Amino acid sequence: MRVIYIGHSGFATELAHCTLLFDYFEGALSAFAPEKPLYVFSSHAHRDHFNFDIFKLRETHPNVTYILSRDIRRRWSAAGFRRHGVEQEAYDAILFPGAHETLQCGALSVETLRSTDEGVAFLVSAEGKTIFHAGDLNDWVWEEEAPAENHAMTVRFRAEVDRLAGRRLDAAFLVLDPRQGVDFARGFDYFMRCTDTVRAYPMHFWKDRSVFARLRALPCSEPYRDRIAGEEEY
Repeated sequence: MRVIYIGHSGFATELAHCTLLFDYFEGALSAFAPEKPLYVFSSHAHRDHFNFDIFKLRETHPNVTYILSRDIRRRWSAAGFRRHGVEQEAYDAILFPGAHETLQCGALSVETLRSTDEGVAFLVSAEGKTIFHAGDLNDWVWEEEAPAENHAMTVRFRAEVDRLAGRRLDAAFLVLDPRQGVDFARGFDYFMRCTDTVRAYPMHFWKDRSVFARLRALPCSEPYRDRIAGEEEY
């Protein structure tokens, strides 16, 4: 399995027989092997997670499948997709899962969690590997929010992550957002303590790479520090 960081929350994961692309919105797309099935995921409609440019991949990849969170369909509708050059036939083939669904897509098994912001998080099983992409599922605690609202956020976040308790994840792409100040690693830490994650990849850090060192310096990261991807892997 090869992981390629594209930017922000965008990652590609190349397996022996297929390629997975998550939350592309900007940056250069690698020349994915055209002979392999390509599965394109978008976790929600926010501009930093979804871009209609993903449909240009149909020009170079004859076997491409789109798995887009249901809120993207609500946001744009079939007419909006057509305005962006997506033909009706291509639109009809898109899969639009909601939260807490499981679907079989070719050789992939895809499960979804409910985001604490918009859309879903994806859990994908393929070729003996399990890959998790959080989208905007995170413990979004903010200093300016009321304590009751922050507490409710934490409860919702942990209820979703607890669904994965004890499961082995070969790769997990997790939010590490510096805008949260002292709470920037709150969600990341809980996820790592709750799951059996082999390799964790920080994302959504708005090009502020100081989060890598800050996370490693936190005493709470000591039990899983060696499982966090380093900057050199990006």
